[in-house]
Amino acid sequence: MRWRIVGLIALAAAGLGACRAGETRPPLAPTRGILLISLDTLGARHLGAYGSDRETSPFFDSLARQGVLFENAIVQYPSTLVSHVSIFTGLYPQQHGVYPPASRLSPQIATLPARLRDHGFITGAFTEGGYVTAEFGFDRGFDEFSAVEPVGKRHVEKTFAAGLDFLERREAGERFFLFLHTYAVHDPYQPPGSYDGMFWEGEAPEIPFSFGPFLRSVNLGRFPMPPQGAAYYRAQYEAELRYLDDVLGEFFARLDELGLRDETTIVVTSDHGEEFLDHGRLAHHQVYPETLWVPLLVLHPEISTGARVTDLVESVDLAPTLYDLAGVPLPEPMAGESLRPLLEGRGGPRRATAHAEVRDQWTQSTLLVAEDGAMQQVVTSRVLPDAEREGAWFAHRAELDTDRSRLSLRLVSFHRPRTLSVSVGGETVARVEIGTRWQPLEVELPGSGVRRVELAADGCDVPVWVGQGADSRCLSIKVDGAELAKTELFDWRADRAASRDLSMEQPGLRWRLAEELADTRWRPVAAAERLDPSAEALERLRALGYVN
Repeated sequence: MRWRIVGLIALAAAGLGACRAGETRPPLAPTRGILLISLDTLGARHLGAYGSDRETSPFFDSLARQGVLFENAIVQYPSTLVSHVSIFTGLYPQQHGVYPPASRLSPQIATLPARLRDHGFITGAFTEGGYVTAEFGFDRGFDEFSAVEPVGKRHVEKTFAAGLDFLERREAGERFFLFLHTYAVHDPYQPPGSYDGMFWEGEAPEIPFSFGPFLRSVNLGRFPMPPQGAAYYRAQYEAELRYLDDVLGEFFARLDELGLRDETTIVVTSDHGEEFLDHGRLAHHQVYPETLWVPLLVLHPEISTGARVTDLVESVDLAPTLYDLAGVPLPEPMAGESLRPLLEGRGGPRRATAHAEVRDQWTQSTLLVAEDGAMQQVVTSRVLPDAEREGAWFAHRAELDTDRSRLSLRLVSFHRPRTLSVSVGGETVARVEIGTRWQPLEVELPGSGVRRVELAADGCDVPVWVGQGADSRCLSIKVDGAELAKTELFDWRADRAASRDLSMEQPGLRWRLAEELADTRWRPVAAAERLDPSAEALERLRALGYVN
């Protein structure tokens, strides 16, 4: 196993430099204030500045022409809790150890607001709750901290107004750090007022309300979701974005009136994006571009013309960047790297990789590698084995990769007999009846080398609905004798949507990147604190679709 302490090992990126408008800038001077804005659940692909063909973000797009826009910013985990901890610490999830739903950052690990406060900054945070609360440790280091659960999509106006009040109360010359967080584009997708239906023509489809628990139920296999339904959800989500963009414009207008734009370094970003059946699921539970690729815009008083940077960067780079720009020494260890050289238009070697993961009822890990003018993504996915007995359940379908000529498994059907289809490369090679007692399955597989095998069942049942336990998943068949795991390969330069899996076409590259991903680990810096979330916290998280 090759352990990595990122930041100590520099990997040079070949052919992926910064596309800059203008010449190299002089060193950026520290500003009086730092403003970090997190637009929760906002994927980069939905913004005009990142290629969207809808008028979702005219104000953000205008801001992008005034600052430095990072075209390839990747988050480390598609979840509000884990991603924000990585932003505040500059550490990968495996280093800080904070995973949902019941952990809190160790007090041994330094956070951005606490360290800035120790160096003379007045610190304030105004969030919209969920995981970003004091209960989960996000109040650490803030002189003022408020986490108010949003009531309707217009709550973002109150959140930003609270931030403006904090700024207006600052005395002349007083250094400050302000963090603003909003769920304005998070589910449920319910744009306010005239924004409702802005990007949808005709009648709304007859589908359930886009409430978090329902989206999670779709992911668990309990309900089918037609593509038209997902398209409608996306249209409403993007209408929410248009509303948020207008609110953002009003907020920046007020910053200009206060004269703070000339004294403040501003970062606008997100903790993750959103899925709309792009890879079979809704919300944000996988490590594909729709959840990992986020906006990252940096504005600085000494940057007056826009620039676009193509280097691969990560959320863990934000903390070291803000320390560097503020003139504050970096704590140790620090996985991320300062983006200041890129902001100043200077080149220099940078690592050429980005890493992300997710742990749910399935696990995924991914590595993006930028080299030789290309950007490749390898994704490994694995269905977790049952906690009580051997094997792993799946709902409607499951996939696995194998290089064997024969598939040899043990199978059992949940609650009732059902039919299982086995396919390779889209061609059915077997169809068998599976009963409610374990039985063997032997299938000859066509072809050679690594092949993708698909298992498909003719329906599933939810244990709690049939009186057999409280499991909320929809279960069909349990598989024992082979791991339900696959490795995918995508070309981000040619296929930013990751719609075409190249793993079978380029086995050599797939194998090399999969080996690199398997060797990518980080040592824990300190163990996260275990906590028992309050009933109120669990209810809030349940409403957001984060827990069952």
